Amino acid sequence: MGPFGARCEKAAVAWRGGRDILPGHLLPGGDACPDAMPGSPMMPTSRFVLRLLMVLCAACAVGAASYRQFLASECAQLAEASATRLDFYRTTLVQTLEEFRLLPEVLGLDRRVNELLSAPHDSALRDAVNRYLESVSHDAAIHAVFLVDADGLTLASSNWQDRLSFVGHNYGFRPYFQSAMQGRPGRFYGVGVTTQEAGFFLSAPVRRDGRVVGVMVVKIRLDALEDAWRRSGELLLVSDRLGVVLLASSPGWKFRSLLPISDPARARLAHTRQYLHADLRPLVASDGAPLLKADGSGRQVRLAPDAQPFVQGRAQVRDYLTQSQLVSPYEWRLLIMSDLAEARAAALTRALTVTLAVLLVLSAAVLWRMRRRRAQERSAARQALERSQADLEARIAERTEALVAANRSLEGKVLALKDAEQILTRTRDSAVQAGKLAVLGQMSAGITHEINQPLAALTTLADNAGRLIELGRDEEACENLHTIRDLAQRMGRIVAQLKTFARRGEASPEPVAVAASVSNVLRLLATRGLRPEIVVRVEHREPSLAAQADPIRFEQVLLNLVMNAADAMEKQPSGELLILSESRDGQAVVTLRDNGPGIPEVVLPHLFEPFFTTKPAGKGLGLGLVISRMIIESLDGRLDAGNNEGRGAWFRVSLPLAVGLANHD
Repeated sequence: MGPFGARCEKAAVAWRGGRDILPGHLLPGGDACPDAMPGSPMMPTSRFVLRLLMVLCAACAVGAASYRQFLASECAQLAEASATRLDFYRTTLVQTLEEFRLLPEVLGLDRRVNELLSAPHDSALRDAVNRYLESVSHDAAIHAVFLVDADGLTLASSNWQDRLSFVGHNYGFRPYFQSAMQGRPGRFYGVGVTTQEAGFFLSAPVRRDGRVVGVMVVKIRLDALEDAWRRSGELLLVSDRLGVVLLASSPGWKFRSLLPISDPARARLAHTRQYLHADLRPLVASDGAPLLKADGSGRQVRLAPDAQPFVQGRAQVRDYLTQSQLVSPYEWRLLIMSDLAEARAAALTRALTVTLAVLLVLSAAVLWRMRRRRAQERSAARQALERSQADLEARIAERTEALVAANRSLEGKVLALKDAEQILTRTRDSAVQAGKLAVLGQMSAGITHEINQPLAALTTLADNAGRLIELGRDEEACENLHTIRDLAQRMGRIVAQLKTFARRGEASPEPVAVAASVSNVLRLLATRGLRPEIVVRVEHREPSLAAQADPIRFEQVLLNLVMNAADAMEKQPSGELLILSESRDGQAVVTLRDNGPGIPEVVLPHLFEPFFTTKPAGKGLGLGLVISRMIIESLDGRLDAGNNEGRGAWFRVSLPLAVGLANHD
């Protein structure tokens, strides 16, 4: 098989292993695919990220639009349900107010009432009317019943025995009195000037001979109605024609204003003393707008901080939908506030469902498109490879007719290779065995890589020994020869451990003095000729530190890491390497830090991959760090790498602490 056939076979093996071999890709061993075409169609990572962002933006846009639509639908349903409840509460309010509508007129028909209006100074008659009014006011909803003469002076009252009795007080300024004196029933809600308790006043004229001679008044309590609203959990309030809140399920809303009150209206309120000393603070939304529009229609609001409702004793800071209905014939407006939290939650849930569905559909479309594009790229790569093969065969045929036979033989091999590809495609499971052989190949290459360093040292020591003998420095030459002997023995031990690299079970870790191993490595580096500009500092925080390891393998890893650091600082005018040993969390840790350029971020994830190297061609196979990690892991340790905070890189070897320390030279 020629060079072209070998390179194509590498492409086939890589493709069958699940990798895409496109024009311009490197094949195993560093070879490029024949006739590489860098412009082949590929989807860059940036394009994939852009498409992913487009999918997310589209899904979010659809989700936002659907949320608004679903929220509008939920609000419409909530408004419909609230309108039904609002109508129910309005009916209940009217029934409560009208329950005692005829009572003042009926009480005014009593003979004793007319007689008292004719003889207001008759004490016996006044006492009889007081007791009569007291007897009819036992209903819990009735606050008081009292009789007022034509001048507005109270002649008799059901609370005549109370400290705050109405008897003797003049209520001629009240609208309910004025309406009754004009012959019409009166309806009025206000705060009592005597008791300072709010209530609903019903009045009726008392006639004699067709002439109005007095007014009978009934004051109704509405506290039970407000309590029922609070227990129901509904947020309800009733406002008068000026927008002042009369009744409310939240106590803080009472006697506050929903609409701006003009100065003439305030003057009329002061004259009738309807709300006494209430300041009628505005009850507005957080944006300062009224809760109701000018026409009385509702809106979505969030109450101001001082107007938050209290439901079951807790303030609720939420958004509400306000709706209202007129309460005839009182010129009141009943308003209900519906919490939008559940509507928003339901709309959000439905919108999220739609968003996830759209995201799923768009993601499926993008994945389908990517898969189709991937298939097109593979087809284009195969076609490019076939074109490059045909072009190479044509060029070989054009060069010389003498190579025709060789070309035909090569074409036959290519056809055989294609048949082999089809066979190997159907038998991908055999890749497991190929992987095992690849591991053995990596180990063999690593041993060769590591032996090159002692061989270089041997050459240097041999040359130095010869020169020292010529100079008559026999003792120094003898030391060099001893070192050459030690290195030769060490090389023999390294070669003898090839089976240990292949089969982990034969390794026999033993206690190894970390300081002695570092010293041996530095001694070997001194013979190799380390640049004098590189300063090596050694710091043993625990001089007696021992690791459970194989001494030869441990020193082999340290030597490889030190040489890598020296190569990294090769282009610097000076460099510094720190070797630090310590114990940490039950481990013997050796850290090497240099002040070189550091490891690029794009290189870090591939640092321990086979055949990956940043060194120039001829200076490394990309196996040193791979084999070093394999050695450390076979000893139940770890080998990690990273960059310093300032400058340079670090490598850290972690091995189990040794139980006992053995002496090793």
